[in-house]
Amino acid sequence: MKKNKEIKLEISEQMFELISKSRETNGARIGFGLAPSQEQFLNGVIYYWVRKNAPELSDFAKKVPEVLEHKSLKNRK
Repeated sequence: MKKNKEIKLEISEQMFELISKSRETNGARIGFGLAPSQEQFLNGVIYYWVRKNAPELSDFAKKVPEVLEHKSLKNRK
């Protein structure tokens, strides 16, 4: 998948640690089917938020390459 967009964000060290530690939890392994990379984790969190808070975007989200990749993670076992 070719990616041509980049998002940069400035976060505190504590937020960075929270993200890092969250990726290593049993919940992340169960939810993603593996210990996700930072990119996989953030894409998954965003997709989760869209599903729960903006269901009107679900048809659009189903066509997003990152969402398709996210959905395939559990099937890679």
